[in-house]
Amino acid sequence: MICDEPVSALDVSIQAQIINLLMHLQRKLNLTMIFIAHDLKVVEHVSTEVAVMYLGRIVERAPSALLYKNPQHPYTQALLSAVPWPDPRRAKSNNKIILQGDLPSPISPPKGCAFHPRCPLADSECSRIEPTLTQKSEDHEVSCLKVQDTGPARKK
Repeated sequence: MICDEPVSALDVSIQAQIINLLMHLQRKLNLTMIFIAHDLKVVEHVSTEVAVMYLGRIVERAPSALLYKNPQHPYTQALLSAVPWPDPRRAKSNNKIILQGDLPSPISPPKGCAFHPRCPLADSECSRIEPTLTQKSEDHEVSCLKVQDTGPARKK
């Protein structure tokens, strides 16, 4: 089942009802859902695996718990740093990453890594080479030239 922003324009209480219904249907009918959303707290709640996209390309993919605990791609890190936390202690300790520059045109993305004009890790290599989604550790793939391997690669 493909759910494209199924709760984005709904009141919080209605959102919860819809999410509960979707999760009930998923369990009862043994469904796989592709849940497309911008609300990262909702994505965390409903997902077992997450793929983060930038300009239509996957930049990071991992099991939900791993991605939220240890984001590797600079864009994923920036997105998660912007999530509002209800716990004031966690909100204070969360250093927000403010991306510089303008979002490039999806029709004419920059050469090399599409994220390089806004990336705090980018160098000249990033403007020339388009990274591929690469296994960085077990079950964790990242599309970034500057992210180092964080463990043994899973055998495919």
